[in-house]
Formats: sequence, C-alpha cells, structure tokens
Amino acid sequence: MVFYEFESQRELQEMEALEQMYQQAIILSKQLGKAISEKRPFLPDSLSPDPVAYPPCFMKKFELDGSPVYQFNYEGMLPLYFSDKAYENSIRDYYVQATVEALADHRPEPFKNAIVYLCHYFSDLRIRDLDNRNRRHLINALRAARIIEDDSWKKMSFMESGYLDHQKKNRLELYVTSKEKMIDLLHHVDEINA
Repeated sequence: MVFYEFESQRELQEMEALEQMYQQAIILSKQLGKAISEKRPFLPDSLSPDPVAYPPCFMKKFELDGSPVYQFNYEGMLPLYFSDKAYENSIRDYYVQATVEALADHRPEPFKNAIVYLCHYFSDLRIRDLDNRNRRHLINALRAARIIEDDSWKKMSFMESGYLDHQKKNRLELYVTSKEKMIDLLHHVDEINA
C-alpha cells in the first residue's frame, strides 16, 4: 500500500513537471514568434518566420448560396486549459495576432448573428476530449479581428467537431458565417470530410 501511494505521488509530480514544461514551451514559442514577426518587415521576401515557432493562420473566403464564409486554418492543436496567467496571455496574443494578420488585406463586414464552427483535425485516432481545449481565445480573436460583432449568446452560436486528418497533421479549421447559413455550412464541411 505504501509503494502504491509513492508511485501515485511520483506520477503526480511527473505530470506537474510535464505540465510546467508544456506551459514554458508555449510561452517561449510565443515570445520567439513575436520577436520574429517584429523583424519580418526587414527580412527579404525569400525568408519567412519559422512556422514551427510562429505558425501562421491562413484565411480563405468563399460563399455558400450568396453568403460569405470565412475559413481560418491554424496549425497544431488548441492548447489545453491552464491557470497560469502568462501562459494564457501568450495563447491569447498568438491567436489574436495570427487571426488579425490573416485578414490584413480584407475588411469584412462583421456578422451581426454568427455561427462559429470549429473543426479539430487530428493526426491519429488517439482519444482526445474536445472540452479540454482552450477555444476561448479563438472566439476572442474573431471579435478582435472584427469578423463577429459580439460573442454574447444573443449574437453568436458555437459548434465544434473532430475529424481524422488524411495528411496525418494536427490542425484547426475555424468557419464563420451568418447564423442563417448554419445548416448549409455543416453540410459543406461534412461533404469535404466524407
């Protein structure tokens, strides 16, 4: 019985150490990405920021039955929830900056009543809980980028799904359109992933 308690305590300490390393890696990645992005205007066109340190967000606009849809693509998985303030700030700053940069050449009219549909693409079939992922910063990034007018329950609906990625990459696709086009959007995404 004493050995079991010792093993549990050791496992708990190992998990806490891994959690701290994960948080530090995210903060360091954000700081490195920020430093690189500040130097970006001075780099020749042939050089670009390291996509591992500062993965860019790519935006594509298309229409469904005459209504605009904005699709944002982010590399990697959404980070987990942690209570560390510096970590949270780094995650928030990354998603806001990447989303705003993706819209640099566009001035979209904000959706007054929006549907935000988050699709998680996973590299394998390992079990992952979607509710452990920190989606708040994506929604706030959409508001900061003025794609959505407001993120209150009266002005925005949110949905999410998970898919196996055929290219075996962890990534996110975030779709935003008018709430009236929710069913059309769901059918569109299902057709793509069939």
